[in-house]
Amino acid sequence: MHGNQTATARTGLPLTDDIIEQLREVLEACDVGLCLVDDQRRVWAWNQRFTERAGRWDADTPTLIETLFPALANERFADQVREAVSLSIAPEQDSPRGRSAQSRQVIRLDPQTRIRISVRPLMLHPGYCLVQFTDLDEVQPEDTPRSGFTLTEQRTRAMLASIEDAVILLDPHGMVEFVNLAAENLTGYQSRWAVGRPLTAIYQVFDETDSLDHPFEMEQVLSDMGRQLVLQHREGLSIPIQQTLSRLRDQAGNLEGMVLVFKDTSQSRKMAAQLSWQSSHDPVTRLYNRAEFDRHLSQLLDQAGSHGDCHCLLYLDVDRFIVVNDNCGHAAGDELLRQLAGLMKRSIRSSDMLARLGGDEFGILLSQCTRESAERIAESIRSNVQDFCFSWGEKAFPQSVSIGMVPINEQNVSVQQVMSYADMACITAKEEGRNKIHVYHPQESSAAKRHGEAQWVTRIRQALEADLLALYVQPITSLQPGNSEVEHVEVLIRLLDPDGDIIAPGVFIPAAERFGLMPAVDRWVVARVVDYIRDNRQRCLATGRRFFVNLSGLSLCDDGFLQWLLEIIQSQDIPCGMLCFELTETAAISNLTTAEHFMRSLQRIGCEFALDDFGSGLSSFAYLKHLPVEYLKIDGAFVKDMLENDIDESMVDAINHIGHVMGLETIAEFVESAQIRDRLMELGVDYAQGYAICRPFPITQLLDR
Repeated sequence: MHGNQTATARTGLPLTDDIIEQLREVLEACDVGLCLVDDQRRVWAWNQRFTERAGRWDADTPTLIETLFPALANERFADQVREAVSLSIAPEQDSPRGRSAQSRQVIRLDPQTRIRISVRPLMLHPGYCLVQFTDLDEVQPEDTPRSGFTLTEQRTRAMLASIEDAVILLDPHGMVEFVNLAAENLTGYQSRWAVGRPLTAIYQVFDETDSLDHPFEMEQVLSDMGRQLVLQHREGLSIPIQQTLSRLRDQAGNLEGMVLVFKDTSQSRKMAAQLSWQSSHDPVTRLYNRAEFDRHLSQLLDQAGSHGDCHCLLYLDVDRFIVVNDNCGHAAGDELLRQLAGLMKRSIRSSDMLARLGGDEFGILLSQCTRESAERIAESIRSNVQDFCFSWGEKAFPQSVSIGMVPINEQNVSVQQVMSYADMACITAKEEGRNKIHVYHPQESSAAKRHGEAQWVTRIRQALEADLLALYVQPITSLQPGNSEVEHVEVLIRLLDPDGDIIAPGVFIPAAERFGLMPAVDRWVVARVVDYIRDNRQRCLATGRRFFVNLSGLSLCDDGFLQWLLEIIQSQDIPCGMLCFELTETAAISNLTTAEHFMRSLQRIGCEFALDDFGSGLSSFAYLKHLPVEYLKIDGAFVKDMLENDIDESMVDAINHIGHVMGLETIAEFVESAQIRDRLMELGVDYAQGYAICRPFPITQLLDR
């Protein structure tokens, strides 16, 4: 209602505030937009769905409906309103459509939204009509106009007949006075049979958790509003519904009747079930996902803690999954995951839970399972996968899986702890040669030793905050005549113990890698190297040294790291060619597209790149042509034993030859003796680095040497 005004149509009855409030109770029970207009097309009452369509407006003054919906500013709509109002005033007049006349037209609110506008006379209050707004995408089979309804002035049957939800109008005692077409369809009872009977004769509802032997009594039906109920159709079909009830009262507050509105929620429930499934399952393999796996694991931890039950967790990682993805694409990778999931299901019990945890990792929860039984299941899975060969087109890929196993008992305190143990056990299985099973034991397991790495996290963070890290350098020396005699250096990092001891990177770097701290460590190193070059700019330019700085794979994939690196190098005006970043071969080929973009972005501002540990990967030479590098650092594992192992020497020779064919310079690591150095010179390797050349020393001593 607009303020305290009273609406009066030209020849109709006045609408007082009390009457409009009563009408709005009915309107609000409907899921479609509804409003009440007079013969001048002014809006006097509406529901929330109408407001959502119309937007905000000054509701305290009468507003023309075409002001809210400009598409209705046409003669056709004006004629529809005039005709509907006329029918409400003189319902017995000769009309081709009769008293239940309904006019329609379609308008567009925007290019994507079409709305059907329906106009009907409001018999309850002559001089007004009801306008309904319905999304065409939501339109249900239409209510066919029927004759024979006796509409009275004190009831809102004409309005209820136009509503597309199921509606039953009751008298104060719960007797049926009116049933619209939607209600007839849901209950199976026609209006002419239902009128005059108790509501429970046609409206039999049950609590969805109970059997269908005990339908609700009248009092229960009228009190259970907003609940999910089950309606039994006349022919026995059970339909999930949701109901609301509006009580109609006169100006003195006396109950005049009730309007029961209900709707079929089958479709919405189906959508809710689908969303629930999607939230707990992996779309590729259709297995449970990580979130659902963690929830079940939490339940098993509670059982183990309170009842002493024995359970086990298997953490599985597919070996060399990247080979299939890189050679055949993601579609092949997804199909491999699906086939492996099927293989694993054959080896577990119906009570066990198999989930895809992400990427090429799976998890299995073995409830009520001893360690011995769990090991047999794990071995069955490992063996089945080993015997499986994945085919894609004309290519075939042998498969294997590494498995970490963790008993779940009262000693485990959290999901995070158990998953951390399982991850460490799986990594240990991989490091032991892949296609292995490793069981985590708090004292015995090498995976348990990895848990000690977690203790380093706090120390590393404190070292970063308190500047308790130090830069060392190790020279890289030319082996060939004609090469520059300038000595380059690789920048290394050390951690300073509070007692003054120097801690080597092999002790704390694995922990930094595992717990995601390497981007922070890399930023610290780069910032200090840039500061050193800035503070000693002229002497660095005079010596012509190149600083080789290691970057981790985590930094390579850090969205903000590249931008930070570009900004700090350009802001400090670092000379071109003075910085050379080292990326390990494994990190580069695991993120090939990212690595190529990273390298080219920095090369544009004068940086160079070296591929570290080259030769350790599966497809080194195939990937090399995609990576824009200037140097190849030959994996030290081949260099250190090359004098005793002909294969190692052949690998060094092959890498050096391929590097030169591609116009790259080669650097041999782990040069531990003068004999190895001399043999490298004979093979034509360009540079050498190792203890036979020089041991690492603090960067502060570099300019004094």
